Amino acid sequence: MRACYQRIRATLLVLALALPMMATANEQTWVVNFKDSDIQEVIKFIAEATGKTIVIDPKVRGQVKVISEKPVNSQELYGLFLSILDVHGFTAVENGEVVRIVPNRDARSLPIPSLEGGQADNDGYMTQVIQLENISAAKLLPVLRPLVPQHGHISAYDPSNAIIVTDTRGNINRLLDVVKQIDKSAVISTELVELRYAQADAIVKVIQQLEKPDAQRGNGSPPVTVVADTRINGVLINGDDMQRERIKMLIRRLDRPQITNSNVRVIYLKYAKADQVAEVLNGVLQNMQKIEQAESGGNNTSSRNQIKASVQADEDTNAILITADGDTLQSLMVLIESLDIRRAQVLVEAIIVELTDTDAAELGVEWMYRDQDIGFGSSTNGADGTLGSLAQGAFEDGDSGLLSLATGLSGIAGQVFGIGRLGETTDMLAVLKLLKANGATNILSTPSLLTTDNHEAEISVGQNVPFVTGSYTGTGTGASNPTNPFQTVERKDVGILLTVTPHVNDGDTVVMDIAQEISSVDDTAATNSGLVTNQRKINTQVMAASGEIIVLGGLIQDDVRTQERKVPLLGDLPVIGNLFKSQSSNTTKTNLMVFIRASVVPDDEMLIGATAEKYRHVREKLLDQRNNATLITNKDDVPMLPEWEEQLRRVQSRYNYGNDDEAANDAEQSQPEPVKAGD
Repeated sequence: MRACYQRIRATLLVLALALPMMATANEQTWVVNFKDSDIQEVIKFIAEATGKTIVIDPKVRGQVKVISEKPVNSQELYGLFLSILDVHGFTAVENGEVVRIVPNRDARSLPIPSLEGGQADNDGYMTQVIQLENISAAKLLPVLRPLVPQHGHISAYDPSNAIIVTDTRGNINRLLDVVKQIDKSAVISTELVELRYAQADAIVKVIQQLEKPDAQRGNGSPPVTVVADTRINGVLINGDDMQRERIKMLIRRLDRPQITNSNVRVIYLKYAKADQVAEVLNGVLQNMQKIEQAESGGNNTSSRNQIKASVQADEDTNAILITADGDTLQSLMVLIESLDIRRAQVLVEAIIVELTDTDAAELGVEWMYRDQDIGFGSSTNGADGTLGSLAQGAFEDGDSGLLSLATGLSGIAGQVFGIGRLGETTDMLAVLKLLKANGATNILSTPSLLTTDNHEAEISVGQNVPFVTGSYTGTGTGASNPTNPFQTVERKDVGILLTVTPHVNDGDTVVMDIAQEISSVDDTAATNSGLVTNQRKINTQVMAASGEIIVLGGLIQDDVRTQERKVPLLGDLPVIGNLFKSQSSNTTKTNLMVFIRASVVPDDEMLIGATAEKYRHVREKLLDQRNNATLITNKDDVPMLPEWEEQLRRVQSRYNYGNDDEAANDAEQSQPEPVKAGD
């Protein structure tokens, strides 16, 4: 009962404050003031004042406060009412003669009147279809979305290039003004821009690269079109005002005079060789010209953009001279930058090990004789050899015989017994030989060399030995035509030859083309035709990680030789036949192995470390020689290298004229720890 009384009292207060007034045109007006009035009572007052049928949602609750001093008519009163609803989160949805008051969030699900075209007359909740003419609806949607409240709705319909908005009429009218201004500036037209410095086709090519197709562009906003007019060296732009202004600004920035009128560039190389780079660039230009000719149908005169460029190398300054147009010049400069890079270096170290064991034995008796008609003879026919000298000394008297005897004895290995003579006309000589010999030979060679990636390197350690290839002796007689013998000689290198071409792959893997040769002169196998050489050769290609030791190949050889010499018939007799024969055996075992290690040296720090390691190794050998000096050798006579740090300071000081002390101190303080190749 009390609540009903309060509502009646509030209503009377509203009616008292909203006293009707008569205008000059007999139109009823109200001065509206509400002080904490119930919103449903306010809605009832509006329905009575405007004559509208209003349905109130149960969720519509709240207190209304309005202060006004200006009288309003019924139409203005209804607009004020819609503003009151909007402030409290409600809206009025008109459906024919009925107005429904509902919360804003529920309004979109109700039948809402739709409008198309112009602005609405009042502030009701409605749906508006805005048709666009010049701009894309999809591109305009992100601009309008922040202007629509949360309870409203806005979307784009691309097929008809339209914007659909559900909101209050006042907010829709505001959106219509914004759309009108934006859509007006998007009128499509064509404009010509004449160029002063740049070429029209080049400018268009750049702009087309920048203007990518826009997938969000609708039917109402076609993409900007740029066409080159080579007759007047101009650019035609087709698009809306915004697009044209953006393209014109870009053209003004591009249409500028070049910094230099010369299309000649001199590029100084840091690492690559000028002649090699020039050869590569000329090959690229030839291929580019072939492609241009193929695209133009094989007609050289029909191609306006035919490539005209020349590349020359100046080996004295290691520079490249290029004459070309702007685009070709830039392409070649980028290519040179990619080619002129520092290549990695490779330190190749080989280990050649040769082990030889020799086991020889000889036992037997050799006989010789001489008579008046027949010269020396033996089972070995040694009259012309060492046994011949031995027999010569045994059978002759005097100093000459003694000298021949000594010469013969020195040439026979092993023990010799029983030298004598028998008879006056027939001399006999018997030599008993006993020999047991063992020998071992170890040869270790470690050649090493440093080379760059993909560059062949060779190291040769040995002798240049002459080989007789022919001889000639003249047959002339007399002083006027003397005999003039001569020989033709060919010299060949004998020793160790290592040829390596490294190829560095990704991950510090090295592929090597290797040619390894080991040759030597065999003194024991010399013939009448000349010297005999032993040769061991390996030609192969291997792949290994940096610093890894691998075996290239090797040879394991067992050589067993036996020989028996005897007096015919007598040497075949049982038991006593051993007195008339001599036996010998020779066993040789040879083991040859070749190992190799390739270490990638990518920078100066590792190069200095590898050099320091080799330098210190040589210095240690010199120190050993000085420390092991004998009584007849003066230690000061042994040459000695300075310490590595001191040597490094000396080298660096040569490149710092006038600052030697400072450079030496800097070198001492900044000296890095040595890095071993392959670690």
